[in-house]
Amino acid sequence: MDYLQAYLPNSPSGGKLPYWLLFISAVSIFNSVQTYQSSELSLTRKVYEEEANSRHSTPQVTRLSARTFGTWTFISSLVRFYGAYYVTNPQIFQLTQWTFLVAAGHFFSEWLVFGTCKLGKGLAGPGIVSILSLIWMHSQKEFYLGA
Repeated sequence: MDYLQAYLPNSPSGGKLPYWLLFISAVSIFNSVQTYQSSELSLTRKVYEEEANSRHSTPQVTRLSARTFGTWTFISSLVRFYGAYYVTNPQIFQLTQWTFLVAAGHFFSEWLVFGTCKLGKGLAGPGIVSILSLIWMHSQKEFYLGA
């Protein structure tokens, strides 16, 4: 276990946020990888599951859109990874916050504005993670940055 501990982020004063950011980064990498598997898009399609009476007549998740989403998710996971290890750096902290704000804006606009998502299990995961992470980071900003 000591071997593994050496690779985990050092959290000032016992804070848990860096561990959360590392966990979310790892989950996001898994999500990115699955979008590149051409035969398996079911996880991405669950997020962009439309209402039965949707105004869209063609599927919103194609192989191209899934890979684009996967690339965006991978870039966000890299920023969050750095956020886990450099949580006391104000610029990294802010960039990490922005990844969650952009994600929340994207998912909620797809649901409320564009109608390509419906409120359900697929949208709940990324929606809850982005909102809770934003709230957690905002509430702990002074703890990690001293500002």
